[in-house]
Amino acid sequence: MVERKPGGLPPHAEAMWDYPLFDAIMGRRSRRFGLGMEMSSGPFQHRSDKEPVGLDSLETAMLVAAATATTGPILAETELPGGMVKTIGKPYPSAMGSHRARLFFTDDNGVYVIRSDQVAMTKMREYEHRSDRDKILGFYETCVEKLEDGRMDLPGVEPGVWPHNQWVTNKQGTTLFMPVIDVTKDMIKLILNLCDSKAGRYAREGGYYIVDDRNGMRPCGNQKWVDNGFLSKRKVMPLSRLEKMLSDGMLAEGAFMGQLMALAMQAAGLGGWVYGGFSSLVVLGGTPTCRGLGFRFVQSASDPFPAPVGRDGVFEAFCPPYYPDMDSAVEAAIEGATMSMDDWEARGMLKPHTAPNAEFDAATMQASPEGVQCVKDICGYILDTFGKFPATVDAIQMTLMIQAHHLDLDFYDAHMKPGAYLETHKNHFRDWHDGVEPRKRN
Repeated sequence: MVERKPGGLPPHAEAMWDYPLFDAIMGRRSRRFGLGMEMSSGPFQHRSDKEPVGLDSLETAMLVAAATATTGPILAETELPGGMVKTIGKPYPSAMGSHRARLFFTDDNGVYVIRSDQVAMTKMREYEHRSDRDKILGFYETCVEKLEDGRMDLPGVEPGVWPHNQWVTNKQGTTLFMPVIDVTKDMIKLILNLCDSKAGRYAREGGYYIVDDRNGMRPCGNQKWVDNGFLSKRKVMPLSRLEKMLSDGMLAEGAFMGQLMALAMQAAGLGGWVYGGFSSLVVLGGTPTCRGLGFRFVQSASDPFPAPVGRDGVFEAFCPPYYPDMDSAVEAAIEGATMSMDDWEARGMLKPHTAPNAEFDAATMQASPEGVQCVKDICGYILDTFGKFPATVDAIQMTLMIQAHHLDLDFYDAHMKPGAYLETHKNHFRDWHDGVEPRKRN
């Protein structure tokens, strides 16, 4: 729980909010050496003589807000806005406004997930005035759900963590943020947009003909839609290329989260960095001796590796085992996109435009019945043929982690030239912790 005081954010959090953007951009560095750490080999051998100090709830709340807070309605000012306007704005951009990136994190006290999709908007600019700023504390309290006690197990050996990061990753006093991406909803919506030329958002004069390039370029359950002219046989799209294009774009959402938190770290005077160098399967699912994030996996005959599909009740992909079949998964994935603006406002949401609801709905291209059935046929083919959905990439993916911690400035003074850290790092304990410096080790 973040300590709430009358009058909004405390002065040091206000100063963080007001920190110059370009100073944060140009001052961003990977600063890895934190309190309580030790580097036992290489040119920078050093053992911290101070106890680790974990991030407090306000420091964590500010980083979480920088990546995931509600910002207001998405404008979607396009000729064919479709269902994109019926989504909630976040600090990071999202493909088709789906926001199927979920931020998990772990610290000395537990494992958590940010359920930022559950927060409604209250105004066009959620943080319009200085008096709005302490909303981030309520956002944090509302959206953070503790999943388990204690720090997440992450083996300090490969492939859980590659050797170059083993000395620093997930140590006492650190907070490890993990953006986890579900590509299934956007996969379904992308196929719909590519194939449904009647809706005309992505394709006109015939939809794209998706073919299975892993199995001789055969139709992906969509031959009848080519035969009746709904899909164009001249617009061929290989399935593996489509899935790679989608997952590459969606994984960028986690990278945007990481960059936003990294910039916020400079403003707060926290150390940390954005990095890879780990096996996502180990982090998501664990090993016999490591619990990881506790995700469920499925094993298909088409892939030697198990594929993560979700953590039950927390973050579930739009595919079996969370749906009985792909028909029901498709219906669930597109449900929000096809609701009316009246329905959207009835949920307590805001619309960004001044157009009357009936006028907006009449001009918005909705999915055609033929388009929805075509997508169901394609998605059903993928599941039946490959034993999982999607076919060639994982439903749940993770490529980056973001670690935050308190810097040990003695290390940088001993091994780096002046300028290795910012004034915010130099003054962090003065400003954020009432001048109480970290304790010396016994």
